[in-house]
Amino acid sequence: METIQSTVSEAAVTIVLSLIGLLAAYATYGIHKVTQKVKTQTVQIKDDTARQLLSSALEDVEELTVVTVAALEQTTAKQLREFVKDGKVDRAELVALSKQAADEITAAVKPEAQKIIEENFGSFRGYVSKLIEEKVLKLKAISS
Repeated sequence: METIQSTVSEAAVTIVLSLIGLLAAYATYGIHKVTQKVKTQTVQIKDDTARQLLSSALEDVEELTVVTVAALEQTTAKQLREFVKDGKVDRAELVALSKQAADEITAAVKPEAQKIIEENFGSFRGYVSKLIEEKVLKLKAISS
């Protein structure tokens, strides 16, 4: 009888220890899943924030470019193009005007916004130059 009780006790201890080990494994798995979910959500929040910052920076630069190009067009560019067409002024004057616009825009945009754009599109100056050309084309199309 004692041997049966001893065997049953050992079996019960073995089963309890096995259950504890199994519960520990499930707990570890659950903790791992929760940790993965939190990491994924953190990355998503960072990506959403970065996307919003980029979008805001692009909108600000575009709006500033429209205003700057329109102002230069109103004051000098239109007449300067006429002079270039008539051969009275060199085309380099128009290129210098475009550089002036890029300088004004670059000076007005905060370094943080420039950095965000550079991280996503490369050269900030290159982006601004292309944006200026696009806005000039639109203004010329409207005025034609």
